[in-house]
Order: sequence, then C-alpha cells, then structure tokens
Amino acid sequence: MTLRQRTRAYTARNNTIAAWNIAITLGIYLSGLVIAILLARRGHWLAALPFMCVTATCAVRLYMLQHDCGHGSFFTSRKLNDRMGTLLSPFTLTPYKAVRYNHNLHHAHIGNLDRRDSTEIYVMTVDEYLAAPWWKKLGYRFYRSFFLLFLVGPTLLYVIRYRFPRNALKSGIGDVVLHDAMVVGFLALLWTLWGPVALAVWLGSVIIGVSCGVVIPYVQHNFEEVFWARPKDLQFDQAAVEGSAVLDFGDFFDLCTANIAYHDLHHLNANIPCYNLKRCYRELEPTFKSRRIGWREAAGTLRWKLWDEETGRMVPFPSSQSALSGQSVTNQNYEGVPSPGTGRS
Repeated sequence: MTLRQRTRAYTARNNTIAAWNIAITLGIYLSGLVIAILLARRGHWLAALPFMCVTATCAVRLYMLQHDCGHGSFFTSRKLNDRMGTLLSPFTLTPYKAVRYNHNLHHAHIGNLDRRDSTEIYVMTVDEYLAAPWWKKLGYRFYRSFFLLFLVGPTLLYVIRYRFPRNALKSGIGDVVLHDAMVVGFLALLWTLWGPVALAVWLGSVIIGVSCGVVIPYVQHNFEEVFWARPKDLQFDQAAVEGSAVLDFGDFFDLCTANIAYHDLHHLNANIPCYNLKRCYRELEPTFKSRRIGWREAAGTLRWKLWDEETGRMVPFPSSQSALSGQSVTNQNYEGVPSPGTGRS
C-alpha cells in the first residue's frame, strides 16, 4: 500500500469539529479586534498592539480553515464548504472561488518547473537568471528581497490585488463582486461603530497577519533540497512529499495555523481535514521520510533564491564577479558562499 493510500484513512469529515473551529476562531478574532479598537480610541496603542496580533493570528487561522473549505475537506458537503468559505472571505481578505481555483493549480502542478506560473512564490532557475537581461535580474532580485516578500508584497496582494485576483474571469466574477461588497460592508460597519481609528487598527492587524502568514508558504517550498523537475521526470507523489516541508515550530504554532505545518501530507492528499492532519502525520511519520524545518533553519531559507538544475538544489544569487565572468553553472560562486577551495573567514 502506498503512502497516499494510507492517508485515506484520515479523510473523514466532522461537521461539529469544523463548526467549533470556525466559531471559536472567529469569536477570538472579533473580540481581539474590538478590544484593540477600544484601547486605540483611548490613545493606548501599545496596549492595543497585542490584541492586534491576536486578531492577525486568528485571521491567518481563518484563512487556513477557508483553505480547507476550498479543497472540500472541511465539512461533509461541498455546498456547506463553499458557503462557509465565502462567508469567511471578508475576514481573510481572500475571494473564495478565485483563490480556490489558483490554489488548486498550485496543487496540480507542484514541483513542475514548466508550470511555475502556478506557484505562490515564483522561482527562477540559475540558467534563466544568467541569461536574463540586467533589468530582469534586478526585478527578480527586488521580487525576492525581504522587503517585498515579507513587508510590502503581502499587504499589496491582500489589500489591493485580491480585489480582482488572477483568473477571476475563469472562476466567476460574481464571487469576486460579492466578496468585495462584503469587505466594504465590514469596513463600513467598523467605521460606523468606532470611526477611522477602527480602520487603522484593522489595517494594522492585516499587515501583521499577512506579513507573518507569508512565511509559511515561503519556507515550506523554499528550502535547499526542495523538489523541482521537468514534466518528463515528474511523479506526483514524489513532488508532493519532497516539494513540501514540515514546519517544526511547536504545538502552539500548529494550533494557531490549523496544522498547515504538515504540508507534505497535505499536498499528497488534500482531502485530509486540518483537524486530522497532525494525527495523520504522527501515525504515518515512521513509514516515510519527511523534511522537517525548525525556526533556526527557517531563517536560513532567506538565502535561497534560484533553482540549480545541475545540482538539484536551491542556491543563493551568483556573485556579481562570477556572473560577469560568464562562468558555467557548475563553477558559479554564490553570494555568501565561499569559493571552491576556500574556507569561511
């Protein structure tokens, strides 16, 4: 029996567990937001900040629950999954059907070098980077910078780009219009009850949530040995397990993110509900090799920028000297990596 076949024992849905997950998370989200707003209205912004962080954490968790609805794996019926996924959208700033469409493309083409357009964070190969004109190299460096990936980019994506996301025409304009109307309605309610301070607190919690939340897909698909291949060499089971990592960040992180840390099994079988995923991983872990990444190694993934087809590894950017000298891929010197035959200072 294959690993994927063994995971099918964990795909049972439970409406009661699913409903309680949403009710508790949404309740804490709204409570944290209201408390933060009331404190901020009194001028106590530092006291409000922890509650903004609570709101941001719950928004990330609601996104993960909505994500399960998109896979049809949260509730027992497709209709209930779709309705709840739509109702959660103003709190996650995520139009349900369009992002479901795009995310399913990501799952379908995991590890496929020829379909990197479906990835959440784009990666160039070393050969593509070396052959690119200077302006394209500069643009890619900016795209892969900490500033854009974790500070500015996520906010622009969720606050602006998701008002009309990619493939919205294919997934249905009606859902996007409904989603945007729900977002406007929610913000209008906050303004009516508490004025512009409420919107400032809400935006602050959004920035915190999306900037922290983007760390999850980045690390899960951007470690050194991550799997990429051309279609002729691609096998789905291998790409799912080796193209995704497990975030070993502790039980509290798992609770806050609805077990999305166990990403290899999620990609292998997206029908496993988040409330079964951790148990599935713990019981099947002895039977397969999983790539686990802790906090320290997660910070180190920031250095990986390009996929090297020669070595089957993620690598940093080539040093400017080696790039200008036209060295072959196998002889490249990389930024922050000592040249062959030299040691670290």
